Amino acid sequence: MKVILDEQTIQSISFFQKLTGAYVIDSMTDEDTLYFVVDKGQYGMAVGKSGEKIKKAEALFKKRIRIFEYADTVEDFLKNAIPEAKKIAAKDDAVEININGHDRPKVIGRNGGKIKILNNLIERLYSKKNIKLLTPMRL
Repeated sequence: MKVILDEQTIQSISFFQKLTGAYVIDSMTDEDTLYFVVDKGQYGMAVGKSGEKIKKAEALFKKRIRIFEYADTVEDFLKNAIPEAKKIAAKDDAVEININGHDRPKVIGRNGGKIKILNNLIERLYSKKNIKLLTPMRL
């Protein structure tokens, strides 16, 4: 998928990179949150010791900031983004994620926000179109 970044997004990426020293691969925003995908192994650099860099960035941007670490495969990317996942399998253009039922609200996020952002990111970075959350049935 070809992604075209607007001028404001490019400026946000540049500013975040200068502030943290981490290389940003992609960025998205919603009403109150900025999302950055940083290069492999640079999550700690982006957050900083005791979260100092992320706190400073949130104060300067006046928005919440969430960071995801890039991985070579969509499965590894989602393992990093969704630690509650029990099993992740890429199938055709979708990704199936097994989670416990009580983790479902946390994984989906308020008003579906987290899962929407992750869906957009996996489409942009890995050409996968959909995340399917699977929970075991209770008997």
